[in-house]
Amino acid sequence: MGKSDKKRATGPAKSGTDQEGKEVDQAFDVWLKRGLHQLYDTVAQEPIPEDLLRLIEGDRDASKK
Repeated sequence: MGKSDKKRATGPAKSGTDQEGKEVDQAFDVWLKRGLHQLYDTVAQEPIPEDLLRLIEGDRDASKK
């Protein structure tokens, strides 16, 4: 039986109990959320440029017609 004859796993390998997996997922989610906030909060708080607002309004008006 060659390498190509072996069945592949259909999902990711699981280690430990399901509870440990959930705790790891929650820890990762917290880490990711904090990191994204550190990177992008200042950008998200910047005002939207007037040119971009005009483009959005123009598109909105055109789609209503």
